[in-house]
Amino acid sequence: MFNDIAGRYDFLNRLLSLGQDVRWRNALKKFMPDTEGQTILDLATGTADVLITLTKNNPRILRGYGVDPAVKMLEIGRKKIEACHLDKILMLQQGDAQALGFLDNTFDCVTISFGIRNIPDLRLALLEMYRVTKKGGRVLILEFSKPENPLLKAGHWFYLQAVVPAVGFLFSGNFKAYSYLNQTIQSFPYGERFCKILKQMGFINIQPYPLMGGAATIYVAEK
Repeated sequence: MFNDIAGRYDFLNRLLSLGQDVRWRNALKKFMPDTEGQTILDLATGTADVLITLTKNNPRILRGYGVDPAVKMLEIGRKKIEACHLDKILMLQQGDAQALGFLDNTFDCVTISFGIRNIPDLRLALLEMYRVTKKGGRVLILEFSKPENPLLKAGHWFYLQAVVPAVGFLFSGNFKAYSYLNQTIQSFPYGERFCKILKQMGFINIQPYPLMGGAATIYVAEK
């Protein structure tokens, strides 16, 4: 599905989020560790927007890897990395977040943005993230959630249910992909429920940080 929409993916992200996706990625960057010479991993990296944001103008990053199952998304991501002159420190590869091809305790920081809800086995992916993170390292998860305010919640629901699929279909020709977005947001265990799952997987110092009234949330956790 993501291969099918790869060519319009970045454009529709900007359009459908009203540009908020850029702000959210920059907010994610603020929660990265302060250690020098970091090696980082971004899962469900797509076209590498998150990986580029975290690395650009950040001298603490020594090496970064992005993993995604969609080959066409990665092809676009590699071109963007080259255009930013980051190809010497960033590498993209096809892979599954449920079975990562990295050794234990490899990364100072592991991130995933708007992708955790798409993984079939949520807990298996979290266990893999825990495994490859160094002791004392940090995991950052940026994901859609639901506003607590009733009016915001109703408007958010209407936007996802009606506007997103229609606009997505108009520009990509793929109605299913953008109606799927709403379905996964509705079923994802956001907020305190997700924090409890992170704790069950072994993470500590777990903190949720709502964005835009709760439309999205950054979850910060440590190993």
